[in-house]
Amino acid sequence: MPDDVLLLSAQTVAELLPPPVELIDQLETMFRHKAAGHTELPPKLGVHPKDESFIHAMPACIPPMSIAGMKWVAAYPGNPKLNLPQVCGVIVLNHVDSGLPFAILDGTAITTARTAAASALAARYLARDDSRSLGILGCGVQGRSHLAAFAAEFDLHEVYAYDLRLETSGAFAEEMRAAHAIRVEPVRTPVEAVVNCDLVVTAGPITNPPHATIQEDWLPLGAFAASIDYGSYWHPNALAQMDLLFTDDVEQYRSHQDHGYLRGLPAVDHELAELVAGSHPGRTDERQRTCACNLGIALEDIAVAKAVVDLAEAQGAGTRFPIQS
Repeated sequence: MPDDVLLLSAQTVAELLPPPVELIDQLETMFRHKAAGHTELPPKLGVHPKDESFIHAMPACIPPMSIAGMKWVAAYPGNPKLNLPQVCGVIVLNHVDSGLPFAILDGTAITTARTAAASALAARYLARDDSRSLGILGCGVQGRSHLAAFAAEFDLHEVYAYDLRLETSGAFAEEMRAAHAIRVEPVRTPVEAVVNCDLVVTAGPITNPPHATIQEDWLPLGAFAASIDYGSYWHPNALAQMDLLFTDDVEQYRSHQDHGYLRGLPAVDHELAELVAGSHPGRTDERQRTCACNLGIALEDIAVAKAVVDLAEAQGAGTRFPIQS
C-alpha cells in the first residue's frame, strides 16, 4: 500500500473533473449503495463563527466504492463583497481497509459540480422528460454549474436567468449562450424565471429566515424545482403546493430543521436514494409539481472526489508527499 498522499490543487481538480453526465451517473451509483444500506453518513458537525456563516465537518463512507473521507467546508455569504469565494473547503480521502489517508484535494470545484449533478439526478426522476425551459435564480458559480448539468440531462431550448443585479444576469446570459449554444435571457423579476419554466433552480445565498420570494402559483403545473438554498427562495405556501418533495438525506434534513434551518419548509419523508433504487415511483402524473431540496451530503463529495483522484492517478497528475518516515 502506498505510504504517501496525493495532493491536488484547486486548478488540478477543476481540470480533472469529469463532464456533468458522468458525474450524474457516478452519483446515481452512489445513491444505489445508499438505498441498499451500504453507506455511512453521520449528521454534519459544524461551528458558526459569524452570523449566517458556518464551517462544517462532513464525514462519509462508501465501502462498495472503496472510499471513506471527510469534507471540511466553510460557507460565508458575505465573502463575495470582499472578493473572496462564498464557499471553500478541502476533502481528505482514506483507504477503507487501513484508514490511511491517500488523497487531499481542494473541495471547491467538487462542491460546485456535485451539487449540480445531484439536482440534475433528482430531475432525471422527478421532471418531465419533455422539459425544455429552465429558470435559474442566482447567477453565480452554482447557476453556471446547474445550467451545464441540466443541459447535459435535458434538451433545453431556453433559459431565463434572474439575479439581484441585472448586470450579473446579463453577463451570465452572454457567457452561457456562448458556452452551451442555448437561448439564455436575463429577466428583471424573479417571477419571470419561474412562471414560464419546466425546470427551476434556486441557487441564491442561504438566508435564515428565508426571504421567501417565490409565491404560491408561480411554479407551473407539471414543473420541477431544485432548491440548493435550503428553501430560502420559496414561500411556505409555494412549497405546500408541491405534490412530491424529496431531499438527498432525510436524517440530515431533520437535523437542519432541529438547528433552526429550513424554516417554513414542510417535513420530508422521502429521499433521492428511493427514486434511484425504484422503491418510490417518483412522478406519476404530468401535472404534478415536484421538488428536490438537496442539502449537499458528504457521500456526494467523496464519490466525486474518488473519480477525480482515479483520473489524477491514471494521468500522473498532482503532487505526492510522504506520510510515514
